[in-house]
Amino acid sequence: MTEQVVFEKLERDPLHERVHRELRSAIIAARFEPGQKLTVRSISAAFGVSTMPVRAAFARLAAEKAVTPLANGTISIPVLTREQFNELMELRMLLEGIATEKAARLIMPDEISSLQLIAGGLHEAAQANDADGYLQLNQQFKFAVFKAARAPVLEDLIERLWLQIGPFMRHYAADIRGQLDTDQYDAVIDALRRGDGRTARAAMEADVAGGAEFLQRTAVFAEEAAETPTDK
Repeated sequence: MTEQVVFEKLERDPLHERVHRELRSAIIAARFEPGQKLTVRSISAAFGVSTMPVRAAFARLAAEKAVTPLANGTISIPVLTREQFNELMELRMLLEGIATEKAARLIMPDEISSLQLIAGGLHEAAQANDADGYLQLNQQFKFAVFKAARAPVLEDLIERLWLQIGPFMRHYAADIRGQLDTDQYDAVIDALRRGDGRTARAAMEADVAGGAEFLQRTAVFAEEAAETPTDK
């Protein structure tokens, strides 16, 4: 059974903006699973707000293709088809590679130190088979690199891709220890420290490609989910 996601209670206006931002961040960080159903009432209770700002946030997320409204008023986290997954990962490799190459020219020493700490946490989480910790730190690492590129439009485009692919990363939980064989965090950091944009870009692209290959083998895509028999 999926563990309920806990949010901090929101008290400041505009509530719909804060609810949208918090839900958006949770989706990007893979705190929801593909196919998971969300209701206005449950999310309102989690935030401690009325239903109106939650409905407004859901409407915006639907427009961003982060959630799918269902006929009964429930919201569903989308389950990707293989075609959708492949397209999103191809775009991730392209844009995240560009951002990493840009970051190599602009990243500051304190940002590299921060990346090293996160990479250490990722290694520990993978060894401990801590899926939630790994997924959270993975998102932190990647977006710290993208922020170092000082390219807000590019960062926003990448974030929009993660809105659609984020929940699908829950499938990494099938074998978080296996990520130790494909992670390229140390190679990315080393290249960034040397200001070698081309190598940094290649390392980031390899990291994304390695994750994509793992998910292609282990994830349940929309086609397979639809073919699963429901009658005994």
